[in-house]
Amino acid sequence: MKNEINWQICQGLQTRIYRNLRTGTMSLQQKFGNSWLVIGHVTNVVIKHPKFYVSEPGRQRVIKEKQKNVHAYSTGILVNVALEKSPDLQEIYYCPYAQSYFSWKETGEPITHADLLVVIDNQVFCPVKVKQPQLSLF
Repeated sequence: MKNEINWQICQGLQTRIYRNLRTGTMSLQQKFGNSWLVIGHVTNVVIKHPKFYVSEPGRQRVIKEKQKNVHAYSTGILVNVALEKSPDLQEIYYCPYAQSYFSWKETGEPITHADLLVVIDNQVFCPVKVKQPQLSLF
């Protein structure tokens, strides 16, 4: 029996997302105590203020053993389970054999954070223009 995710409870919480090669979907984890627990698998989701991480020791293990493991992910706030693709979204990409960072698929330029991470049909997109936080002196 497959349990449905209660999105109302999970929304607004810190969430880790990564590609699950076994299920062919994106895995979502949320922190409970000191542990990250899988809350579900999705093909469509929206994460606010994502930051992208790659564990270099994990990446080197992939290269050495030629077997993939979870070493690259994004963390942010779970917002929604669906969003339409808009023209200001571009695909992002990560390949442990080619680079040590997430990048814009079209240009190869690194991306470390964004305003949104949008997964549509298991493809990962971010808005092209990242809004920088405004510094306020008063």
